Amino acid sequence: MRTLRLLVAVLVGLSVGTPAAAQFKKLKDAVTKKADAPPKANPSAQAPGQAVDAPAPAPADGGTVAVTPQVVDRLVAGLKAAKAERDKAAKEDTPYGRYIRGKAAADAAATKCSAAQLTWGQRAAADEKLANRYSAAVDKAMAAQQKGDMAGYTDGMYQALSLIDPSCGVKAPEQPADFYEAQRAVEERANQANLRASGFSDRDFGLGTERVMMILAGSEPPGGASASEKSAVSARDPELKSLYGIRDAQEQRVAKQAPAPDPTLAPPQAAAAPPGASAFNQCMVSNIQTHEKEIQALGDRGSAAQEAGNTALMMAIADSIQRIQMAGCDK
Repeated sequence: MRTLRLLVAVLVGLSVGTPAAAQFKKLKDAVTKKADAPPKANPSAQAPGQAVDAPAPAPADGGTVAVTPQVVDRLVAGLKAAKAERDKAAKEDTPYGRYIRGKAAADAAATKCSAAQLTWGQRAAADEKLANRYSAAVDKAMAAQQKGDMAGYTDGMYQALSLIDPSCGVKAPEQPADFYEAQRAVEERANQANLRASGFSDRDFGLGTERVMMILAGSEPPGGASASEKSAVSARDPELKSLYGIRDAQEQRVAKQAPAPDPTLAPPQAAAAPPGASAFNQCMVSNIQTHEKEIQALGDRGSAAQEAGNTALMMAIADSIQRIQMAGCDK
């Protein structure tokens, strides 16, 4: 029971902003230290009159940390120090730092690009020269693709995307081969900064974090939370939630909810096939059969772009596939 409580406490303390592999390593190390370390001295056994703001001694059920304003101050100091160390690593001129900065820039550009795509149809319809430039860039990219020049195709598509908005031409950086090793090293730096600033051990930081996060979530920690503990956490509620990366679950649920279909609306009737539809379909089928390998290659690249979160490139590749399928069929 005592080991299980320790596992939960350490896992909660390390869960914020830490990859799964790094969490597992820290958890394993913490349990190993727990098994090998001699019993800790009781922090309350100090000289009369000496101030004591260290965590309460661990009882036989696995230990706890009484949440006082001083304990909350130390947790906040540790979390801020850890964040500062991560921010410092992201600004360093290293493969890890360059990737983190590039990824942040690409993510910001993707958000702006998504907004620009919503108005692209209207802008292209209102500006024939812009639409023609876009089509020419796509045609150039398609020509490169047909020659097997996938690098030229990608560059050409990014040139076309840049005409929608410059943000759409921002490429996501390639992740370094040793990214996860570098990330674990940064997390260890952050953890050491945390311990120095907070004055806690890994174990006590985990126990304190466990109680604070449960109080923030409105649930009862082991043994219950006193009114003074709840007050100490409530006084720093916004700051603690920000540092721990906690988001309001209700807001997330509302954001994800989609409007329910109106049951009173009848399903749309299938439109009648226009004259010449059969010939059009046969033309598309013929194009697909003729360019099967090209379409498959583009489909693979589109799937990779989708998995990477590059919606703009994915849509551009989908447009390329559609152009191949419909070539000569609309005459």
